Amino acid sequence: MAVAHLRTLPPGRTGSDTPSVQAPAPLELSIVMPCLNEAETLALCVRKAKAFLVDNAIAGEVIVADNGSTDGSQQIANALGARIVHVPARGYGAALIGGIEAANGRFIVMGDADDSYDFGALMPFVTQLRDGAELVMGNRFRGGIASGAMPPLHRYLGNPVLSFLGRAFFGTPVGDFHCGLRAFRRDSVIALGLNSPGMEFASEMVVKASIARLDIREVPTMLMPDGRSRPPHLRTWRDGWRHLRFLLIYAPRFLFLYPGIALTAGGLAGVAALIPSGVRVGQVEFSLHTMIFAAMAVLIGSQLIGLSVLARRYGVISGMWPESSVMFRVRRWFSLERTCLVAAGMVSIGLAGAVTAAVMWADTGFGAMNPGSLMRLTIPSMLLCCLGVQTAVTAFFAGLLDQPKR
Repeated sequence: MAVAHLRTLPPGRTGSDTPSVQAPAPLELSIVMPCLNEAETLALCVRKAKAFLVDNAIAGEVIVADNGSTDGSQQIANALGARIVHVPARGYGAALIGGIEAANGRFIVMGDADDSYDFGALMPFVTQLRDGAELVMGNRFRGGIASGAMPPLHRYLGNPVLSFLGRAFFGTPVGDFHCGLRAFRRDSVIALGLNSPGMEFASEMVVKASIARLDIREVPTMLMPDGRSRPPHLRTWRDGWRHLRFLLIYAPRFLFLYPGIALTAGGLAGVAALIPSGVRVGQVEFSLHTMIFAAMAVLIGSQLIGLSVLARRYGVISGMWPESSVMFRVRRWFSLERTCLVAAGMVSIGLAGAVTAAVMWADTGFGAMNPGSLMRLTIPSMLLCCLGVQTAVTAFFAGLLDQPKR
């Protein structure tokens, strides 16, 4: 296995008068390329990367993280002096994780081996890293996308929408979440514990870096059509869904909490407004059937809020994100005992309403009643009982999550 540790010799020294025993120079930069049958373009990418290191006097190495190529890619990399890291686990993310773990450089640049990115134009990334950045993202929309380099569906829908959601969910200043050319401090990214084996690895890196509050910056980069004759490994809908799924999993506030608050608030307002009597708006009258659906909205919304609390707590316990000060104070105040007391109060009021409805029915000799007056009492009673039980169960499940591990 050949290793390209490129460094410059001091002035006046040549390779012949270098001492025979010498500590290797520390590497500043590792250029990592994931590879799965990239024989058509790999040689050009490796040559550009090695030339960049030499031209800019950077001590570095070129790593090809091979994912089981069968087209001669490994032989090409070996012949050109790149370092080959064999990664048996399949997937874009798995290959990069293997390459990053094996890298010796303090900084790492990762980029696809399909010649869509210029490995000779990496200096803006290195400059930002030297200035203190921990993750430097390329931005193809600022740097330029050549004709035919990106499918219209990716360029005008997929990438902009997913990048917008990423910025909205995590407050990160990244305009191109899925750019394949990026650079970072090795120690900072290793500490994130990245583990996604597929294409969603690109989102995982940015999301976890944002949660960890790393110094994230962007530089413009150009995207060219890749030089392969075969289709790319990327699958539009499958990989797009995997990116979206990852963003939602790491954003329980947007997936659970905010929709839950909206449904609960709107449902409660509807139930409260309809308890005295029906409400007419123009020619439309809202009455008992509307109250039923408003109660349904409250139940769904409250369940989403409960799931949000549990998801946030699970994320803290499993190390997915740190606990916010607000969540810490809420958790301290809403202990299991206090929450169960609140839940018991709701159930008690609900049962009192149910008893009152039964008494009203008994007063009529258990005969026919005015359904309007009865349902305006029984629907809120049913709702309070359901909310009380649901609140208690959520509190106990949260208590289960908080149990100490052995």
